[in-house]
Amino acid sequence: MADWHSLYINCGGQNVQINGSTYEGDAAVSGGAGLFYQSADEWGLSSTGDFMDDNDFQNRAYTENVPSLNINELYQTARISPISLTYYRRCLENGNYTVSLHFAEIRFTNDNTFNSLGRRLFDIYIQVR
Repeated sequence: MADWHSLYINCGGQNVQINGSTYEGDAAVSGGAGLFYQSADEWGLSSTGDFMDDNDFQNRAYTENVPSLNINELYQTARISPISLTYYRRCLENGNYTVSLHFAEIRFTNDNTFNSLGRRLFDIYIQVR
């Protein structure tokens, strides 16, 4: 098993190459109210919860896609989760890390429709050991 020194994820999208780094996509990962996925490269995700008002009783996949020419490909998709969404990387090398998180709002709009109502609340945990 290799030791890793980085983690680049394109949440809800395909693999994307940006500035020499490959952001690995998780668009092909599907599941229902309880999802656990581990890639061959020792990163993975878990997601819990069900959007009970979406009329999708199979809970196929929780991804959001907003194709647009105005934003970078990396920000056109998102994995959505009603309760908990966790990404992890196994076997990171010991050392100091710089953590950069990038966000773009693609679900709520800036108009007077019901899509403009809402806000994001989240916690970020970084495990030391």
